[in-house]
Amino acid sequence: MQIKTLTRLALLFAFVVVTLGALTRLLDAGLGCPDWPGCYGQILPPSSAELQAAGIAHNGKAWMEMIHRYAAGGLGLLILVMMIRLETDPASKPKSRWLGRSLLLLVIAQALFGMWTVTLKLQPQVVTIHLLGGVLLLALLWLLSQSVAGHSRVRVAAGVHKAAMLVMLLLFGQIALGGWTSSHYAGLACPDFPTCQGQWLPDLQLNQAFKLTEFIDANHEGGLLPLDARASIQVVHRYTALLLTVAVLSLSVALWRYPLLHSRVALLLAFTGLQLGIGIANVLLQLPLFLALAHNTGAALLLLCLTDTLIRLQSLSTMAANSDKHAFRQSMG
Repeated sequence: MQIKTLTRLALLFAFVVVTLGALTRLLDAGLGCPDWPGCYGQILPPSSAELQAAGIAHNGKAWMEMIHRYAAGGLGLLILVMMIRLETDPASKPKSRWLGRSLLLLVIAQALFGMWTVTLKLQPQVVTIHLLGGVLLLALLWLLSQSVAGHSRVRVAAGVHKAAMLVMLLLFGQIALGGWTSSHYAGLACPDFPTCQGQWLPDLQLNQAFKLTEFIDANHEGGLLPLDARASIQVVHRYTALLLTVAVLSLSVALWRYPLLHSRVALLLAFTGLQLGIGIANVLLQLPLFLALAHNTGAALLLLCLTDTLIRLQSLSTMAANSDKHAFRQSMG
């Protein structure tokens, strides 16, 4: 199989795995199998009769968790094969090889965090890092696919390139906040919109809501924080979404000066608007499963769109620096 085909297949597979991970979380199936890597000591989940005999009612949750694990394992094998092909193909670019190695390390780290998600009983920090690892895996696979296939670049002002990088960092922060919101079951802490519990800015309990270094040895399914702390998480997530929207709009205005980027700017604006709409609908409709899952998928699509835009930007300052290096080498040569 050609490397181009392998990278595209891995990208598609990764998207499926990230979606399955979100579905597992939304169905409260993260502890459907309380052990790892098997399920109640077996490769396949026990039957409904076996679980009922043990006083456990949710065979469906066990299967959901294991399907996610099987898919993640398949993705890991696919990335291993892809990395071997990149390492053994003399035509592979050094950048592609390093991306392949990074992907293999990342998928191993993801397996470890998947294990800790279960063994540490859905610790919010672990769940959030696991989510970030999944979207980072998607971004790196997109970078690799473009590196293998080759792509054109657009010369932009140095400030525009830096602005795009800042928006990317802000997007990663917002995805982390989304994971923190989900892992603390804070999605419905504010049942109204645009206010929260009837207030534009309720009394925020930030110290209680963002205890990033505190690990509690307890089952976090259903959430442990009081309502005020969960509402604080939801409010911060909303206002960061507003900040991200303003940042994306500002970046889009700057990028619109370059005709070759018009289609990507349109996609960026469309995905941003879609995410806002889905987020608001999730609150107003009380977090229906299909919309909550669509919100996760929308975040992944927005990330891929911004990643694709960013890698196509060639900073003029970088070009000038490269030109100076080339001139210096010629003068020394």
